Amino acid sequence: MVKLMKGWEVRILFILALGLAGTLASGSLMIGLIGLGIGIVAAVLERMIIKVSADKLVYITTGAAVGLVIGLLVILVLKIGVRGDNLNSSLSDLLVLIPVAFAYVFAVVAVNKGRKLELISIEEEVGAEWNMPVLVDLSAAVDGRVADLSLAGLLPGPFSIPLSVKHSIDEMQNGRNIVKRGRARRATETIQRLKEAVGQSGGLMEYQDFGEGEREKHRMLEWLRKEKVCLLTGDVDMADTAEREGIRVIRLSEVGPASREVVLPGDSFTIKIQKKGRTSSQGVGFLSDGTMVVVDEAGDLLGKETQVTTHTTFRAKGGTMVFGKVAAEGSSENAQN
Repeated sequence: MVKLMKGWEVRILFILALGLAGTLASGSLMIGLIGLGIGIVAAVLERMIIKVSADKLVYITTGAAVGLVIGLLVILVLKIGVRGDNLNSSLSDLLVLIPVAFAYVFAVVAVNKGRKLELISIEEEVGAEWNMPVLVDLSAAVDGRVADLSLAGLLPGPFSIPLSVKHSIDEMQNGRNIVKRGRARRATETIQRLKEAVGQSGGLMEYQDFGEGEREKHRMLEWLRKEKVCLLTGDVDMADTAEREGIRVIRLSEVGPASREVVLPGDSFTIKIQKKGRTSSQGVGFLSDGTMVVVDEAGDLLGKETQVTTHTTFRAKGGTMVFGKVAAEGSSENAQN
């Protein structure tokens, strides 16, 4: 209903207004029907044109205008060059089609060749807002990090949520399973935070109805591909299927490692040695983001806060491992300074 209020309801009112204006102005029902037809055509054209990118629209408009001018010049030359008082009336009517044909040809050529030839310079406004349409599924809503990413400005939206996700959250909230109720509460909080985030950035969030049952997944993938929307999910199977369909996917399993703090050789920091390593001389601690740090000669420092200097970092698919040694005396002061 919200989507209708922001879209087709306005168009329907516009179509009805044209029909009513035609009827009242002429007193003829036929003119009113023609007005309705014009309104419908205008609404369809608006839906088609709004999906065209701004640069392509500029090329089409410019090419069509140039084609019309050249077509009119051709008509003028033909009329001047033809001897006699008047052209044949049927031939004169056909000449009107020349500017239309030239407009079409030049519009297509401008779109296909204009960018390569740099015929038109389209400058982007400094600081112009960018958007990245994202579909958030149930796993991403429960995870909650999408709201943090939006608040940080990394995902400005607009966002869409399958209507089935809302129904699933309602079912979990009304169920007796405590774990599911907790997941539903977290998903609800995520959606609320996401609404606040997109409201601050000027984006949109809406529910998409893909139906229920077996066809929901197929319709969702078809919509993602058609509308060029990115899928944010923690479901491995869904992510793999979407990628095979050529759909852009953000995997939640890759968001965490990508945002972890970078530790470089030579960096110094303080950690608590929590357990022994593979050898009795090694101690193991963890950074605030969960990165494991293996410290040489720290096996006897269990439970103690220790100043560590990194000498090696190892990045793997599962994350980053850091290897270091107990810092020499005075290095902590140097690190702080």
